[in-house]
Amino acid sequence: MKKIMLMCDNNLQTVGGEQESTKIIINGIKDKCNLFVVQPGDFVSEGVTSFKITNETRIKHLIKKPIVFFKYVKSVIKIVHYVKPEIIHTQAQVSFFLIALLKKLMIIRDVKLYHTERGLKNKYNLFFLKLFLFSFKNTDLIVTTTEYNKSSWAKELEKKKIQVEMRVIENTAGPIFEIYDSSKKVSPDELVIGFAGRYAEWKNWRLAVDIIKSLREQSNYIIKVFLAIGALDDKAVLESKKLIRDFEKIIGANNVIGKINISLEEMNEFYYRINYFVLTSKKDTESFGRTLVEAMSRKVVVMTTYAGGAEEVVADSLNTMSEPDDFARRILYYNENIQSFERKTQENFDRASVVYSIKNNISKHLDIYSIGEENNEA
Repeated sequence: MKKIMLMCDNNLQTVGGEQESTKIIINGIKDKCNLFVVQPGDFVSEGVTSFKITNETRIKHLIKKPIVFFKYVKSVIKIVHYVKPEIIHTQAQVSFFLIALLKKLMIIRDVKLYHTERGLKNKYNLFFLKLFLFSFKNTDLIVTTTEYNKSSWAKELEKKKIQVEMRVIENTAGPIFEIYDSSKKVSPDELVIGFAGRYAEWKNWRLAVDIIKSLREQSNYIIKVFLAIGALDDKAVLESKKLIRDFEKIIGANNVIGKINISLEEMNEFYYRINYFVLTSKKDTESFGRTLVEAMSRKVVVMTTYAGGAEEVVADSLNTMSEPDDFARRILYYNENIQSFERKTQENFDRASVVYSIKNNISKHLDIYSIGEENNEA
């Protein structure tokens, strides 16, 4: 069977989009190839060969210790020479830059380099953009999660006359969101709006507050808000608590449920309890928008700003806007037109079940690895 090596910047037992997406790939392909995983820290999964190189769980921690990082690089070289994979598929930037450089220097030979780029081109500064372009010259395939992100990178590559094959493999929300329990779903009669995401400037939480203000001004309905906020440090926790209080001032504390740093299982329950979900990120800051897919899988009306890849996920220009009053009017439209609400939530559910399913994601990975046909013959 074909030898495939996946490389990650972060240990797969830590939290993050890269980690969740990689685990889905592992579970979907490990029975169809010889699969190897290289990452910081330890990882155990039946049917997968992994290598523990360091006790650290994130490569960025190693970069701050040059000697330790150099040892990590030496270990990676030894592992690649030992395994002799046909494809190395990097899942994050540092691993990508490293393997591309080793290929350029011909320290690693006779291996194809695939890279999944989940970041938007315009979010990188000039130094990193140049580093990407250098690395792409030594890359066999670039994978993005949206056509939007693919197009953004393709324009830059064309401008620099760099030729690399590009493919889109849509993200998936994960196994927990593939099963729907109708008994958990809130009644469509309730005006319950959800917002979720990391507490960060580009997530534009102030817009979420303004949407609820506008809803309060435009209607006399009982409005409920559910918040799921990711806070990476103590300062973000404090700011998140202030944000929750801002919502409480508008519609009352009894109508706001705000939670910080909740689990994926709790997020699943979160989406069942809302009827509307709004992604409020600033313009061109989202390469995908996993929370949108998660919400769609729970029969929720989803809306977004002109955030980039998120627009492609929502796939509805009427539910894409920028002004709080427009969001409020659109939410009220669905709240007062039950047939339109039910039609849209079913459309979202169907789209999540097909385009953003694990089946679709794994099928496309098997295709780029060219192991589907071999497996069928077996």
